[in-house]
Parts: sequence; structure tokens; C-alpha cells
Amino acid sequence: MLLATLLTDYPILRETLSRAPNTKVTWEQSDLTEDGDHQMLVWVDGEVAAFDAGLEADPTVNAPLQVVEFGDRRLYQLELTDDGQQASVYPTVIEAGNVLREVTATHEGWHFRAAFPSDEAIERFHAFFVDRGLDVELRQLYDAREPTDGSRLQYGVTDRQREALVAAVDAGYLDIPRSCSLAELGERFDISSNAMSERFRRGVGTLIENTVYPDGQSP
Repeated sequence: MLLATLLTDYPILRETLSRAPNTKVTWEQSDLTEDGDHQMLVWVDGEVAAFDAGLEADPTVNAPLQVVEFGDRRLYQLELTDDGQQASVYPTVIEAGNVLREVTATHEGWHFRAAFPSDEAIERFHAFFVDRGLDVELRQLYDAREPTDGSRLQYGVTDRQREALVAAVDAGYLDIPRSCSLAELGERFDISSNAMSERFRRGVGTLIENTVYPDGQSP
């Protein structure tokens, strides 16, 4: 299983969110009806009035089928238009057996955190956006498959980050009291203390997100 985080300029609700820049959409689920329609449930936090106004001009969705208020949040049941269905990646998700763990959107784009059964599946997902001329950025990729060559899993950290983490433990940086400083660790890799600090902290952050952080969530 491959776990990946991607950011893309997805067209669904793009017009709506551009008119409500302080709004966040969290995808809950999608359903494909027997008639071939695509309906989805999304949570909306933020400028709901601006969001509602944006929906009226958005070419990818029809007027909401239902809106339910839960305190400061709203749950919208939306149906995609023909343009929206043509732009939707969801059929590709279903066909490839991908699992959407977390999907959010703002005026800056859509953030997908998903599990893919194979390299081909993630390549197909990525190609969906590229083929349509949409910007897509792979933010993180973690291979959770069992290794076949006896090597240890890297939990998403880069080789340099892993070297930094191992060196920090070996040198006693995590001891109480510390046996070395980041500057001393940086000297071992011929980099500055700031560069060493960034490498170490990014490695720690990646390890936490891909191991002990609650499943389906991200900081």
C-alpha cells in the first residue's frame, strides 16, 4: 500500500471557493447513482454566505440538494453538473481501488491524502490531473508495503533525514542531558546547524505523521 499526499488545482468548486477565500471544504463521501449522477457530501467551515453565493455561479455543481447545520458547520449534499462529472477524479479512484483518507479544499486548491494499492494506481491518479493540464504536486509518498529484500521501511523520510535521525540518536542528542548539539551534528555532515536542524525536524515530523499520528488525519 502506498500512502500519498497531493495538492492540485482541481476544478470542482473552484469558482465557489474563489469567492469564499476564508472557507474550508472537507469531503465526506461520494455516491454514483443508478442514473449515473455523482452526488457528494461536504462539510463547510468559514464564510458560508459567500460559499452559498459562489455555488450559484459554479459550473461544476447544481444547487444544493440539502443543507444541514451542525453548530458552526454545515453539511452540504451536492450534485455535480455534466461539466463537474467530466472533471471528477472519483471514477478513477473507484476503478483503481484507491482509498481517500482525507480530502479538503480551499481557494488555494484541493488536498488529497489517499492510499493506493500499487505504483500503477498512484501514477494513474497523478496522470488524471496532468492529462487535463491541472497543476498537481506530490507532497509526500510513503511505501507501506512489506519489503522483499530485507531492507527496513523508511516511513516516508528521505535518506538524508534518516541519516540525521540515526546520527542524532548515536551521538546522544536526544539524551537528558544532551551529549551533543545540532551544530556538532552538522559538522559531521558538513552542513550548518540551521540546515541540520531543518533536516532533523522534517524527519521527525514525517515519522510522527506516518506512524503514531491518528489514521486519516494530518497536522
